[in-house]
Amino acid sequence: TTNDNLGEAIQFLRDFDREAAEMCNRVTNSEWKFAINSTEFNKRRMREQQNLASKFECLSWRRAASFDSSTIVDTGIRRQLGRIVEPGRCGLGDDKYAEITHVISLMKENYNNAKVCPYHGPHATAIAAQSANYVTGYATYCDLKLEPDLVQIMETSKVEPELKHYWTAWREKSGPPVKNTFMRYIDLANQAAERHGFNDAGDQMRSVYDDSDFFFTVNDLWTKVQPLYKQLVTFARKGLVRQYGEHVVRRDGPIPAHLLGNMWGQNWRNILDIIRTSPPEMPDITGEMVRQGYTPLKMFQTAEEFFTSIGLPPMAPEFWRNSLLQKSNEVTGNCAASAWDFCNKVDFRIKQCTQVTLDDFINAHHEMTHVQYYMQYSSQPFLYREGPNPAFHEALANAISLCVGGPAHLQKLGLLNTAVSVLNGNTMINIEYLLNLALDKLPFMAFSLALEKWRWYVFEKGPVGMNARWWELRLRYQGIIPPLVRGYEHFDAGAKFHVISDQDYIKYFVATVLQFQIYSELCLASHHVGPLHTCNFYRSREAGRIISDVMQQGASLTSSQLIKLLTRGKTSRLSVEPLLDFFRPLEAWLELQNRDEPVICYFAFTRRFF
Repeated sequence: TTNDNLGEAIQFLRDFDREAAEMCNRVTNSEWKFAINSTEFNKRRMREQQNLASKFECLSWRRAASFDSSTIVDTGIRRQLGRIVEPGRCGLGDDKYAEITHVISLMKENYNNAKVCPYHGPHATAIAAQSANYVTGYATYCDLKLEPDLVQIMETSKVEPELKHYWTAWREKSGPPVKNTFMRYIDLANQAAERHGFNDAGDQMRSVYDDSDFFFTVNDLWTKVQPLYKQLVTFARKGLVRQYGEHVVRRDGPIPAHLLGNMWGQNWRNILDIIRTSPPEMPDITGEMVRQGYTPLKMFQTAEEFFTSIGLPPMAPEFWRNSLLQKSNEVTGNCAASAWDFCNKVDFRIKQCTQVTLDDFINAHHEMTHVQYYMQYSSQPFLYREGPNPAFHEALANAISLCVGGPAHLQKLGLLNTAVSVLNGNTMINIEYLLNLALDKLPFMAFSLALEKWRWYVFEKGPVGMNARWWELRLRYQGIIPPLVRGYEHFDAGAKFHVISDQDYIKYFVATVLQFQIYSELCLASHHVGPLHTCNFYRSREAGRIISDVMQQGASLTSSQLIKLLTRGKTSRLSVEPLLDFFRPLEAWLELQNRDEPVICYFAFTRRFF
């Protein structure tokens, strides 16, 4: 039966607000302990707390679903109830909920435990030789794991047979063993989505983006970016032909996926040295940081000063006392950088095994942006203590990264010592910066879209022919092909963790679009004049007011309402115009570099290259 008692709904949400925050605090504490000290005991305690949280989630879902929200006039109450009822899988019932949890756990376990054999051909990467334990001259332990071994090899090796070996070996170990398990996951996820009022699981995943036409929105956004991306692909392909020869890379065709400096071809920064046409212009920022005596602590103090300079609050004493900002002997867990909200409105932390490098300097600002977001919306009800959609946190953090990682800010800090003013957006330092950033951002957008379009297709149409569909979409959006024939027996999408772990990925596409919108608005507020990528809103209090206004809302506003607030009423929709404006000098430069190259429209092809 449904309950239309408004008073009971209000009391339920009050109770939920308190109990959910307490549960979140217990789970986060257990996850933090395991993250810095990965013992079996801490893992068991973490699993216990996570299981309790799952039970609490489903109990809360049943209670919230019992209210007839159509009779509740108060939109705030109705919206909070909807945020409990619509997501998740609790509509499956206890048995099937336990089954889908178990199915996802099995796939993650296979992924995390997968190991491959080393490559024995000529010029093998030293990483593999060091990681592989040779028993005799003929036998080898196959003990290479994805991280750090395979990731480092794919980033650094220039030996094509070696790259092909590891690319293939990882997909053999990660995909086929869980293919049937993944099919069961599809079935259960779709059943859950239908119980929650959606057509399928893809429809449920898209619902968080507050756009009934979201499927077509992302298509339209990418269509506008694609001309720039094609120029980047053409330029990258030319460099790869020089490196590997036309017998490996066709001058007028798509790029083999194993040559792009990344296991999944989602980030191409590691091939910059291959494709560049002249010696690097950018001075060694990391070396300059070392010479100036930067330490991990100083890097985070510099990040804090950036935020206070635009009017945001400093980090609380608890942050400095509880955060893990550099590697210590006691830390045995994963060193991936992350920001943590302990759900009690006072305890916010960062875990980062910081090295004195430019990348970690930018990461320090990135992670501290997340903490600022936690602090700003901490006064909201628990259900609103997050972004209005999964992309907002990353978008805000990356908008700050665009500022602090740019030549203008580095020159302001005295870390980029050059006689040339970087405010002239067409200098080679600027072009190199933009090229490096484009190799990071644009392939990632294309990969995100291909992955999610594939997943939505599988949820809607079923798993028949899903591997062929995977490569059709990778070709259409990214312009890449597998280095060898792939058949129905393969499951290459399963080589990506987010696929088998049931994690949304289109958020990275949306976050990339949104970060340039945010950056552009902050530059406008700081009265920047000149090419967009030379903007530095450091010390702009007006830019800080906009960031604070957006962050304080949390999820209390919809994403379209928040974009309207961000843009001061100009628009409520995502736009790629700021992204295109940011990269406009690079696009002109790429067109000049590609004037003698065929810019082939092979993105629309499907089976021709298989």
